[in-house]
Amino acid sequence: MALLALCLALGSCRHKPTMQEMGVVLDTLKVESHAALVADSAGSPQCGVSIELITFGNKEYSAINDSLLRSGILTPEYLSLTDIHMTPQAAVDSFIQRYTNDYREFFTGIFNDEGANEAATIGYTVTTSIEEGKDSILNYKALISNRQGAITTEYTRCLNIDLGSKRILELSDIFVPGSEKGLQEAITSQLVKQTGCKTPEGLHEAGFFVNSEAYAPNNFIIGDKAVTFVYVSGEIADRSKGEIQVEVKYSDVKNLLKR
Repeated sequence: MALLALCLALGSCRHKPTMQEMGVVLDTLKVESHAALVADSAGSPQCGVSIELITFGNKEYSAINDSLLRSGILTPEYLSLTDIHMTPQAAVDSFIQRYTNDYREFFTGIFNDEGANEAATIGYTVTTSIEEGKDSILNYKALISNRQGAITTEYTRCLNIDLGSKRILELSDIFVPGSEKGLQEAITSQLVKQTGCKTPEGLHEAGFFVNSEAYAPNNFIIGDKAVTFVYVSGEIADRSKGEIQVEVKYSDVKNLLKR
């Protein structure tokens, strides 16, 4: 009884349903494809695609699968050109076919003109992972690697799936209208702490947000105690600084939160 009273007083014993308790079933779809630019040519450049995609096995969550497949995890976003429902397997197969066709159409002329070269060998890899976040929200992360010749670009696409409403959340679902300036200040303040720059002006001198003011990207993670904004390499600073994550505590933006 004493424990119950303490929980009610502190508001800290609210139970967060787990995926298992909600009956969520997850599947992992793995597809690999390797296609030569020119058939029957030992020296032909190659196009390799490897996709490991976590999807929902429950019928009632099928709409989330559609949203995931059109969320920018698979780029170019061929699947966004149609609203036809496809199973994850059919959608991934369709993506790979289109990706390979475009590869051959674009690079065949280069191969014929210049012969086989490293620049015409490309690769696209997607690997996904999940974590249970705040209030029955599933943090879904996709590590994407895009290789063209000797250059490989890697970045992380972060999504937050509300298992209750069965939808992917946007910033507007979390923060109140007009919160842009407040988020800008919170992100700037936290980045100053992370970098040791001491002042907002020091951030610019160190190469952060040189061409724009600070902003909250629609690439974020809703954690238990903070929201983490994820900036891909080269987005807000020189590429040599790599991917940048800025963790803003809810307590620092409590007046901006909807929930």
